[in-house]
Amino acid sequence: MKSVILFVFTVITFAGSYSREIKTGLFHGKEIESVVISIVEGEYVLTGDGKRISILNRGSILQVELSGSQLHIHDANSSYGPITIVSLIPATSGGVFLVRPVFPALQSCESDDRLDISIEVGSIRLINTLDLEKYIAGTVESEGGFTALPEYYKAQAVIARTFAIRNFNRHAHQGYNLCDGVHCQAYNGKSRMNKAIYLAVEQTKGEILTDVNGEPVITAYHASCGGITSSASIEWNRDLEYLVPVSDPFCNNSSHRNWSRNVPITEWISYLAKAGFSGQPEDLISDEGGRQKYLDTASRRIPLAIIRHQFNLKSSWFYLESVNSQVIFRGHGYGHGLGLCQEGAMEMARVGYTYVDILMFYFKGLELRVRL
Repeated sequence: MKSVILFVFTVITFAGSYSREIKTGLFHGKEIESVVISIVEGEYVLTGDGKRISILNRGSILQVELSGSQLHIHDANSSYGPITIVSLIPATSGGVFLVRPVFPALQSCESDDRLDISIEVGSIRLINTLDLEKYIAGTVESEGGFTALPEYYKAQAVIARTFAIRNFNRHAHQGYNLCDGVHCQAYNGKSRMNKAIYLAVEQTKGEILTDVNGEPVITAYHASCGGITSSASIEWNRDLEYLVPVSDPFCNNSSHRNWSRNVPITEWISYLAKAGFSGQPEDLISDEGGRQKYLDTASRRIPLAIIRHQFNLKSSWFYLESVNSQVIFRGHGYGHGLGLCQEGAMEMARVGYTYVDILMFYFKGLELRVRL
């Protein structure tokens, strides 16, 4: 039986200063020279450098290639170019396109609304301008999968929307708002797999988490906390009163609750030597405790986050054992451990908590507001 989570929240409707559209950089960080574009739904106007070229209907296919400092377009009948900027502009509502990089060959991305193609430092740049709530739905599916329950999707939608608004101009210098990678938050394209995701986004439309001054907060989330979330002071060396440790029994049965990794002790010794640490490897073995920031040695302190990335560990919550010729990393959770634990939140939804319960459980002292 679930217990009652006590919290205070406010829902305030006010005029915000953010756009209802978002420009998303697709295939961020990939050096693309050729793409194929298909029209999946609706009708599009194809333009080159602002001039109308043709009308594209469902099933139309284009290839766009980079040639020097110009773009060239090919369809079944004609070629166009050289062009600097290619745009696919929806002529009707509900336009959906699919873009597939050919060189290099990458997984395709299906998305809504407008697509602009230009050149950036010798490669093709793809910018998708779409309705913010459509972007949120795609992000929720990309980050949370398609088999969860509605209350979890609502919580993830609020978190994704808050992140988007707080970081709206992260890539402004590149001509768009957010990229599609985990550097921002994953956007793999249009949400198609579960209608409950769109319903959850619609039911939380405009809702974000804010501090008492109405400012969007850092809505961190991770796969599994391993039993207790971390704090901003441990992971980021800064204090945030809403990102503090929370004892979380809801992810106790998670597959990531406990993990281990064996490393040859010679590899561990080599790492220590290169990092300039003195002493014996046994000096670094510690008893299991709560989440910590450092592993203390006789000569200096080792940030656990650095060790995590060096040895490709699931989290920075671990301790060490020395067994024969091995160093064994034994740890808990998956990810940085800050904010919402996705596996815990999914379990909370399963046992009957609402999305507001979930948000207020993981983020302390915040308010739920609606920006229109």
